[in-house]
Amino acid sequence: MKNDLMHNVASLQSKVEKLVFLHQKALEDNLKIQALADSLNAQLEEQNRVIENLIVKSKQVKEEEIQRITQSTNEVVMSFEQIDALVRDVDKCLTLLSIEKRKQELV
Repeated sequence: MKNDLMHNVASLQSKVEKLVFLHQKALEDNLKIQALADSLNAQLEEQNRVIENLIVKSKQVKEEEIQRITQSTNEVVMSFEQIDALVRDVDKCLTLLSIEKRKQELV
């Protein structure tokens, strides 16, 4: 009976030691996982900052492109207006030349 009791105590002691070991290992694993999670969260935050910066830069580029296109369009419109004015001037000159030619023919 004493032997059985000692055997049971030894068995329990062994099981308790195993549980303590497994508990310690679980704590260590948990710390490693937490450190990995913290690292991944930091990377995620950095990537989100990069994405936000890229979105801002993209908007700036789009706005600059719109301004450039608007300026080019305005320049083209001004060029067409200048061409129209020149064509009208040429038409006036041709009309005056035609009138002068007819006057000379009548004389």
